[in-house]
Amino acid sequence: MSDTSDSDDDGAAAEKADLMDDLRRLISEVHTSGSFAAFDTINSFVNPGIFIDPIGMLRLPLSEDDAQALAQTSHKAPFGKGNETLVDESVRKTWQIDAANVRISNKDWQLCLDRILEHVAKGLGIPGGPSSIRAELYKMLLYEKRAMFKPHQDTEKVPGMFGTLIICLPSEHTGGAVCLRHGSKSERFDSSGSSAFGASYLTWFIEPIQTGYRWVLAYNLINHSPGPRSASALDAQIDRFTQALTRWQGLQDKPRYLAYPLDHQYTKRDLKLAHLKGDDFYRARHVARSCEAHGEYYMLLGNMEMCITNQNSEEEMEDEAVLSLCRIVDPQGFNLLIHSTLSISTANLLRGQSYENREPDVQRGGNYLGNQYAEIDQFFNDSIMIIVPSQCILNMLLGKTYTHRSLDSFMARLRGFIEQTGNSNIRGLLLQVCQIILGQKHANNEDRDLHLGPVAVSAAFLRNPDLFNATASQIKASFNTLGYSINTTITRCGKIYKIHENLNAFRDGFFEGNPNRLDTLQGNNLKRWLDALLYSCLYDSKQVYEQDASTLVKIIVEREDAPFSQYVLYQGARIFIKCFQNNSLLTNPLVIELLLHTNHQGRSKIYLETLLRNIIEPAISNFNLPTYAIYAASIIPPSQPDASNRSRGQEANVTSSRLAGPIKAFYEYASACSQELPALLLQRIEATASELTVKQSNSFLISFLSELIPVAYASSIEAQSCMRSLITLYIIRTVGHEPKKPTDWTRLEEVTTCFRRCDHCLKMNTFLKDPEVSYYALADADYHLQSQFKDFRYFDEDKRTGTWFPVGVTKTNKWWEEQHPKWQTRAEAVLQAIKKLPQDRLKEFLGSEYDGIMDLKMVRVVDDAVADDAMQTQQEGKGYPGLASSVPQKRVRESSE
Repeated sequence: MSDTSDSDDDGAAAEKADLMDDLRRLISEVHTSGSFAAFDTINSFVNPGIFIDPIGMLRLPLSEDDAQALAQTSHKAPFGKGNETLVDESVRKTWQIDAANVRISNKDWQLCLDRILEHVAKGLGIPGGPSSIRAELYKMLLYEKRAMFKPHQDTEKVPGMFGTLIICLPSEHTGGAVCLRHGSKSERFDSSGSSAFGASYLTWFIEPIQTGYRWVLAYNLINHSPGPRSASALDAQIDRFTQALTRWQGLQDKPRYLAYPLDHQYTKRDLKLAHLKGDDFYRARHVARSCEAHGEYYMLLGNMEMCITNQNSEEEMEDEAVLSLCRIVDPQGFNLLIHSTLSISTANLLRGQSYENREPDVQRGGNYLGNQYAEIDQFFNDSIMIIVPSQCILNMLLGKTYTHRSLDSFMARLRGFIEQTGNSNIRGLLLQVCQIILGQKHANNEDRDLHLGPVAVSAAFLRNPDLFNATASQIKASFNTLGYSINTTITRCGKIYKIHENLNAFRDGFFEGNPNRLDTLQGNNLKRWLDALLYSCLYDSKQVYEQDASTLVKIIVEREDAPFSQYVLYQGARIFIKCFQNNSLLTNPLVIELLLHTNHQGRSKIYLETLLRNIIEPAISNFNLPTYAIYAASIIPPSQPDASNRSRGQEANVTSSRLAGPIKAFYEYASACSQELPALLLQRIEATASELTVKQSNSFLISFLSELIPVAYASSIEAQSCMRSLITLYIIRTVGHEPKKPTDWTRLEEVTTCFRRCDHCLKMNTFLKDPEVSYYALADADYHLQSQFKDFRYFDEDKRTGTWFPVGVTKTNKWWEEQHPKWQTRAEAVLQAIKKLPQDRLKEFLGSEYDGIMDLKMVRVVDDAVADDAMQTQQEGKGYPGLASSVPQKRVRESSE
C-alpha cells in the first residue's frame, strides 16, 4: 500500500514538473523582432533651431563660446539611487538644462524627429510601429572633457515611458562612447566619428569624453498604443498553450498559480500590459490571449521582492531568504492586492532567478554595533507574469484563510474601479468572485451571511437579478444580518451624495432581482431600514460637498408617497444643514437648489420651504459670488418652456436666467424675510465680486446684473454701490484700459525682461525709455536681441543691401496701431451688452455716474492729442464703427470748434 502511494506521488510530481517545463518553453519561444538598443547617423539632419533662455539661439556646430555659455547656464546632472536623487561627479559628470528652458524654433524639426522614430520603432521592434510611440523632450545634456556616466539602470520618468532616445547634435569630440548592457547582451555605440558636422541617434554607462564637447538632446520614449501582431501568426502558439492549461486542470497536485519572471523591471506606474517592453510585451500578450481563449485562467502581472538577510554573525548561520509579492495588477494596471505583501514560493516560479552575482536594488543594515555588525538586508526586485486558474483567484489574491472583512474590502475595490472606468475585465472578475463565494461551504449560518453580504451588494451593483436571487436564497438569518456588510461597503466613503446613490442602487437591484419572492411588508421594511441607514449617515456626517445640496432636496422629494420616511429624513437633513450652515460649499448651492424646487406641492413644498427659511440667513452671511456662479453654471432649471415655442428674445432671457441662477428669487425671498437681509446680500455680492475670474466676469456678470437690476431697490445705498461696482468690474475685466497713443518717443510697452541681463538688451531697453531718441544703431547681428524684441516687429528696420540683419531700428506706433483696434472692438461689444440691461432702472442705480460709465470713462484715455487723432482718422474714413473716438464725442466737437 505504501509503495503504491509513493509511486502515485512521484507520478503526480513528475506530471507537474513536465507541465511547468512545457509552459516555460512555450512562453520563452515568444520573441519580439527588435533589439534592446539601436544606433545610426541621421540623414538629412534638420537644424532644430535651439533657443536657450537666457542665452538665445545656438549655432551649429557647437562653438567653444556657446559651449561655455551652456555650461554656465546649466546645473550638474543628478542620478537616481533607490528612492534618492544624488549629485556625485564620481558617478555622473554631466551638465544639464531642463526641457522647460529649451525651445525648438524650427517647425521642420518635428518631421526630422518623426523620421528618427520610424528607425527607432523598427530597430527596437516596437509593437504597433512608429504610430504607437512618441518622444517627449526631457533634458539637454552637455559632456565636456572627462565627463562620463558610470553603469546605471534607466528608470521610468513619466507614465508609459519604455526607453530613452539620445540625439547627438553636431559638436566635435572624441571619446564618450555609450556602452549598453541588457542581461547577457552588450552593445557599444560611438558617436564621435561624425560629431564635427553630423548628427546621430541612439536609444539606449557613457565612457569619458577625451576632447571637445558631446552635446545631446535626451527624449523620453513613450508607448501609448501598442499595435497587435497578425492573429494568424499566434494561432498555433495559442492552441499549444491552451492545451497545456487543460493539462493543468487534470493534475492531481494542481498549483494555485505559476509565475514567469520578466526580462525588465517595471515601476508601479508602468506595470501594465501596454507598457511592457520587447519580449515581455509579446509574451504577456500571448499568455493573456491564451488564458482568454481557454476561459478558465487569468493572466496577471506583479512586482516580486526577494529579501536576503545576511546574519553577519561569527556563528555559522545560513542566510534567510523571503520571497513576496508587493503588487499584483490586471493587464490594464489595476491593483488587485489589498495586503501590503503576499508571500510566494520559489516552487511556483517557471524560471529561477539567480541573486549571487547581482547587485541588490536596495540594501539596509550592516552598521557596526560595538562588538559586531548588524544584519544586512538585501532586496532584489523583479517583475513577473502570473497565471491563475479562475477558481483559485481568491485564494491567490487574499490567501487561503481570508476573512469576510478582507473579502468585503477586495470586492469594494473592484466595484470602485468598475464605477470609475467601466472596465469589463474587472466586471467579469467581480462576477467570478461572487460565484466562487456562492459555491463555498461555511462553518455556520453567521459566517455564511457575513460572506454573502458583499455578494448581495455586488449583485445589486452589477444589476444582476439572477445572482441576487441565488444569493438571497442562501441567506439563513434575517436580511438585517447583512447590515454590517452593506453599511461598511456602501457608506464607507462618508459622502452623503455618494451614499444616497449607492443605497438607491442597492434597493433597485434588490427589487429587480426579487420581484416575486418579497411581499409588500418585507419590501417596506427594507426601504425603512435603508432610510434609517441614510438618516444615521446624515446625523454622523463629518464632511460636506457641494453635490450634497441637490441630494438633500432629492431625499425629501423622492419620498412624497412615504410620509414616515420623508419626515425622518427631513429631520436628518435639518441636522446635517445645521452642522454645516456656515460652510459656503453647502449653503450657496443649497439655496439655489431649494429656490429651483419651490414648484413642488404637498409635504415636499412645506419641508423645502422650512429648510429654506432655516438656511437663508447663514447663506447670505456666507454668500460667495464665485462659488454661486460656478454652481449656477453647472445646473439647469427643472422646468423651461418648450424651445420650439420660444421667440429669440425669450431664448435670450432663458439663457441669461440659466447663467445667473435664481438670484432674482433669492433677493425677493430675502426681502420677504427681513428688511436687513437684502442689503446684507448686496454687500456680500459686492465684497466677493473681485474674486471672480476674468472668464466668469465676462460671461456671468452681465447675466447676473440683468436678473438683479429689475428687483433690487434703487433707493438703497447698498444697491447703488453694488451696481456701480459690478458694472465697473465688468468693464475693466472685459475691456481693459485703452492703449494710449504715444506723444513722444517713449515706448514703455515694448520694454522686455532679459534674464541674462546682457548689455545689448539693457541698451535697447534704455533706448525704448528715452522720450527724445527715435533711432538706435545695432553693432552686430544678435539672434538673442532679435528674439527678445519679437523680431523687431514694432520697429522700422534699417537694412543694407546684402545683409540679413538690420544695422539699426526706428521706433514706430505699430504697437499702438495693433492694440488700439482690438481695444475698440472689445469696448463696443461691452457697450452693446450694457445697453441690453433695463436702462431706466440702471440710471436710477448709477445716478450722475451713468453717463461716465456708459462712456467707459474708467478705461478711456483722457488726452486731447489722442482725441484729435481719433477724429482725424474718422474723418479720413478709417474710423472704427460705433466707437469713433477714445474720448466723449461732445468733447471732440468742442475742441474742433
